[in-house]
Amino acid sequence: MKRLAMLILTLGMAAAACAEPIGEGQVLTTRPAGGGGDEVTTTAAATTTTTTPTTTGPEVTTTTATATTVATTTTSAVETMGVKVYFLLDGGGSDYRPGPFLVPVYREIPQTQAVATAAMRELIVGPTADERAGVPALSSAVPADTMLLGINIEGGLATVDLSREFEAGGGTFSMAARLAQVVLTMTQFPTVQLVEFHLDGEPVSIFSSEGIIMDHPVGREDFRDLTPLILVDDPAYGAPASCPLRVRGVAAVFEAQFNWLLADWDGRVVAEGSAMTDNGMGWGSFEFSIPCSVEEREFASLIVFDYSARDGTQENIREHPIWLTP
Repeated sequence: MKRLAMLILTLGMAAAACAEPIGEGQVLTTRPAGGGGDEVTTTAAATTTTTTPTTTGPEVTTTTATATTVATTTTSAVETMGVKVYFLLDGGGSDYRPGPFLVPVYREIPQTQAVATAAMRELIVGPTADERAGVPALSSAVPADTMLLGINIEGGLATVDLSREFEAGGGTFSMAARLAQVVLTMTQFPTVQLVEFHLDGEPVSIFSSEGIIMDHPVGREDFRDLTPLILVDDPAYGAPASCPLRVRGVAAVFEAQFNWLLADWDGRVVAEGSAMTDNGMGWGSFEFSIPCSVEEREFASLIVFDYSARDGTQENIREHPIWLTP
């Protein structure tokens, strides 16, 4: 999806230029000259539960995963559904923690029972050319020639079998990032809490030439260094979302509080507020709703940030472009 607005880049500059904080009705940026939004076919989203049969051999394990079913405006009889894949997004941090960090990115796929397999395949494909060229840019540490050999889910543990290409290359950040991308993509499903990695059918105890010890299953908490201090998990980057807008994620911010803005296609702030996590010390979860109303599909941008305890400047700014739907 092409970037339709550059709100992140202007948020800090606008705040510096105004004596008062950015507020409702103010403009953060302007619509690109001659710009028109990318056409999408989604008009509504609803949550459905699907049964996902997975197997890595003669034994078949049946698991349940939650995904988003999306109705389309096309005349095609093919039903689609939404999944999240986790890429890396530049920025979203501070001077001492600059990023890039993980971000959930929306992907629309044909309806399938093998939801986890479909999500992993989308992850391996990586960001589109437009996403890689965006500002900020999306990227992936997962080698494009990686092959998915199998997924088995049982008792909250997902065993993901990948080809040896998955550990090709070098660099500690790259290796940790690709592991994190798989773990967060798999743990979006409520039946998965931990992930165990296999390569060419063999369990991994030490991953890659970087010597990353993998002698136990890993979860999201093992990759906090790659998580922005305000992670919006829903709505995903580029996803359709209905009103009122429900926002969910995790954060580790000063006094458990951060701020949010909702901007329209013209870059005008239409709503603003603050939110709290459920933990005053360290990482905590958050969930809140933003009242909104649209008569047709409209582009919008959800921006989250907090203020530095050191000098009061805005930091950890992360923007999610979304499509609001009636």
